[in-house]
Amino acid sequence: MKLLQTTYNKTFVQTVANWNLKDKNALFHVFVPFDLNDNKGETDKVREALKFLYPDIPVVGCSATGEIYDGTMCDHDIVVSAMVFDNPDTRVEVCPYYVEKDFVKKEELLDMALNTPNLKGIELITAAPYQKLEAAVEIMDRLPDDVEIFGAVAVGDQFQKSFVFANDCDYSMDGSVCVMYIGSELHIHTDRMLGWKAIGYPLKVTKSEGAVVYELDGKPAYDVYNHYLHIHKDNNFFYDALQFPWEVQVDDDTTYIRHAKSVNPDGSIVMSTNIPQGSDIRITFGDPRRIMNHTRQTSDDIKSFSPDAIFVINCMGRKLFWDYNEDVEVSEISKNIETTGFSALGELLRYNGTTFLNNLSIVCVAMREGAPAKKYNQDSTAYGYHNSNLPVTHRLAIFINTITDELMEKNKQLNDMLYKANHDALTGLLNRGAIERVIYDATDNTSPSYRNDWHLIMLDIDDFKALNDRYGHSEGDKALRLLSDYLKKEVGSMKNASVGRWGGEEFMIYLAGYTNAEVISFAEKLVSSVSDLSIESGKLTVSIGVTNHHDFESVLGTIDRADGLLYDAKNGGKNKVCTDIEK
Repeated sequence: MKLLQTTYNKTFVQTVANWNLKDKNALFHVFVPFDLNDNKGETDKVREALKFLYPDIPVVGCSATGEIYDGTMCDHDIVVSAMVFDNPDTRVEVCPYYVEKDFVKKEELLDMALNTPNLKGIELITAAPYQKLEAAVEIMDRLPDDVEIFGAVAVGDQFQKSFVFANDCDYSMDGSVCVMYIGSELHIHTDRMLGWKAIGYPLKVTKSEGAVVYELDGKPAYDVYNHYLHIHKDNNFFYDALQFPWEVQVDDDTTYIRHAKSVNPDGSIVMSTNIPQGSDIRITFGDPRRIMNHTRQTSDDIKSFSPDAIFVINCMGRKLFWDYNEDVEVSEISKNIETTGFSALGELLRYNGTTFLNNLSIVCVAMREGAPAKKYNQDSTAYGYHNSNLPVTHRLAIFINTITDELMEKNKQLNDMLYKANHDALTGLLNRGAIERVIYDATDNTSPSYRNDWHLIMLDIDDFKALNDRYGHSEGDKALRLLSDYLKKEVGSMKNASVGRWGGEEFMIYLAGYTNAEVISFAEKLVSSVSDLSIESGKLTVSIGVTNHHDFESVLGTIDRADGLLYDAKNGGKNKVCTDIEK
């Protein structure tokens, strides 16, 4: 496999003709500066020339910002690259899914992919809205894990809309192009370069809709930039916030990066793409040396794959972050290796089995035919910080994160201690002291309407001592846990209700704001439902006492009355409810 490149210039036709690609398996990529004057008209000339010279070679392309040519960023010219495959078994199939009625047929594309032998990778270049793209990649993720999925979002703005194209199809401003890479001797390896360092506490996205985040931890989202970073709502917001993107936690092993684009008057933030409500995020910062460190490490990992060529998708935001040093990472990746690609609005990559739209990253797609042959020098001393040579920003980040981690660990330990102090170790319910505090505190602190309008349900497992004596304490523990799990579920779904283990096989339920009829019906339901629970030694039954708090009565008096009613139920035949209130 080899890579040929040129720009669209006066000698373009002659240059491409000299490539002599007739009867070759190949693929043309055409990357077009989105802000080029008459960008579609100029691209038409390129497509016409390629069609005339090589009518059988497929062509795909899109609008971009910063096209990679000769290992550097080329901002003002159309760049044409040819991937030329040496093995006759290696080929590509291009599937343009342009208009909406076609794009929703992604199931057909999945069926095609599943029935294509030796499918090694799928490239998706898109100008589609995020919702359509997300739906498409979810379906593509049904493919086997060894099929690499990668791609990019075309670049545009309000004046020059993003577009994609393929073969003889018209330009599409809301569709996608899919390229399937096929071959028994074709090998593809993908990776991504991040390098952003998370700092501070995790924040919960408490309100969001699509790409608009309204609240973090219940506060206006802009507060995180204003309070912690002193980034203001002005014309510099985008560029200032670009240095502090968000790390969105997907699972224990997977994160992706999103950056802020603008602030709305209500303090909500428009992000680069969707941020799910309920997700956890952390602010990150971009230290150039740390980012380059990660780029060099990842580049060495990719080169150990021994690729013939690398397809690089660089984020537009990352390019802006580097400002006048925009070539620094692409040049590092391209050392001694043929490289093509462009800067996109977002980078697609299948990672840990799931395809994500990344931001502020670089996606590298390394390809080769056959066994590893080429060797690339890997200078392990080129990266890695030495303690005496750390930048100040990195030292500050270490300081902040160390303090944060220590505080978070102390907070976790405190929460664990509080949980253990308030919960029964065996059942996980509130312990005797905690349920008593709930009753006393609620009586003291609730609204006047609830202060005297509360009930107690006290229950006891019938014949529990006999169960322990006959089957052993382990079976008794099973019974306690089984009943406790049931009570957690039932009481946990009710408002102004708490349940705790009172001691031994006894349990207490506190209810506020319920009528006598509602409480008695609930107690009767408990008796009936618990009798359906069973363990190896047989079925469980409970006896229950139910009462309500009387005006001017002490809390202890109410508890004693519930206790007496419980024993009335046990002495009156068990598996029943005794109460001193009427429905």
